[in-house]
Amino acid sequence: MILIQNTGLMESGDSIRGWLKSLKIPCVLIVGYRGYPRHGVNKDTAADFTEPMLNAFQIKYFLVESDRDADRINVAFEECEKQNGPVVVLVADEFHGFNR
Repeated sequence: MILIQNTGLMESGDSIRGWLKSLKIPCVLIVGYRGYPRHGVNKDTAADFTEPMLNAFQIKYFLVESDRDADRINVAFEECEKQNGPVVVLVADEFHGFNR
């Protein structure tokens, strides 16, 4: 498992391609979705490129926006084992954890 922000994910693109994709290494990347515009306009453009980058690299991803979506994290782990490759969990800033 790797914990990273979406800007770091984009900077790591070639390493993800070369290591995780090409070598078929199962790995879940928990990605902080900086700039995610769920509640309106956000001037941070990092989110504009996050999902298009994942689609271009053909990396499956799951969006976690609230506690109700937490089960998607388990699904991501199952999926990465099934496909022997990386799977991303995009954690939107509205997700506040399980211990509230």
